[in-house]
Amino acid sequence: MQRTIIRWSLRLIGPLLFVLFLWRTDLHVLAAALTHVNWWPVAISLALMPFFIIVKAWRWQIIMRELGLQPPHIWILCRIYTVGLFLGGTTPGQSGDFAKALYVRNAQNPMPSLLFSIFVERLCDVAAMAVLAFVGLAALADSLDASNKASIQRVTILVAVVIFAMLPALLIRRSRNWGFGLVRIIVPTRWKARFDTITQQFDALDISGRAAAALVLTTCGSALSTAIRIALLFTAMDLTRIPLAAVLGSTGQIALLQALPISVSGLGIREAVLIGLLNAHGYASAYAIALSGLFLIINVEHILVGFAVSLRYPIPSEVPPNA
Repeated sequence: MQRTIIRWSLRLIGPLLFVLFLWRTDLHVLAAALTHVNWWPVAISLALMPFFIIVKAWRWQIIMRELGLQPPHIWILCRIYTVGLFLGGTTPGQSGDFAKALYVRNAQNPMPSLLFSIFVERLCDVAAMAVLAFVGLAALADSLDASNKASIQRVTILVAVVIFAMLPALLIRRSRNWGFGLVRIIVPTRWKARFDTITQQFDALDISGRAAAALVLTTCGSALSTAIRIALLFTAMDLTRIPLAAVLGSTGQIALLQALPISVSGLGIREAVLIGLLNAHGYASAYAIALSGLFLIINVEHILVGFAVSLRYPIPSEVPPNA
């Protein structure tokens, strides 16, 4: 009971932040910002949802095959992924991920292996969004004086490159074991047993170089589709003073912070990032709240489409008969 109270108390941080931001926002400016939205870029962003789903489903299919599982057809995975987005947007925790595993669980696809495949997929997303986040930090350095700007940009870009390179290195067993071995040298003795336990979880992950390249490609495609959809929302608001690198960075920062258990569907966290970004480029906070409303439209699209698909293909409550 106490854990539940603590968990939901943390979840309220985001909504409380949103209420605070809204209370401090000039509602007249907010209304004017929404009135001048160009809805064509918003419509294009919504229309790109199928591409977003296909790339994600294709990547999951690759991961499942490399883990020795038997994934269904790509179109079946697409509808499963769509239902996962619906549940992920309407329930706390990782209900959407668990539901995706339920759809394909059988004797050939045991639940632990399926959940691990989803963990690997999440790992790919985290790496891609981290790269975008550091790109945004490099763009933020433009506001600093010349003496600090160049060095900060070099460091942030270097970190982004390292993170990008770590993804295939972590997926391939030989490079992963080599890297874990190096890290283990500096791990304190009292923590080595715990470190070994964590690294052993990756033993089932042995992806070929070709598959790793395909995963990097699909992960880039997934990040690109997300970035394009978000950039179109900035275009709809005519936020021309914000450079593209900063837009990409905010996409990564929001995605990473939304994964923290301190909000509901990113409410409040998303606004905090957007307010900081827009204020830094001379826009009032009301524009950030309006832009967040456009983000919400994309989330609502995911929920409505996923809900419709779930009605046609209900989530299985038991293991299929062929299990």
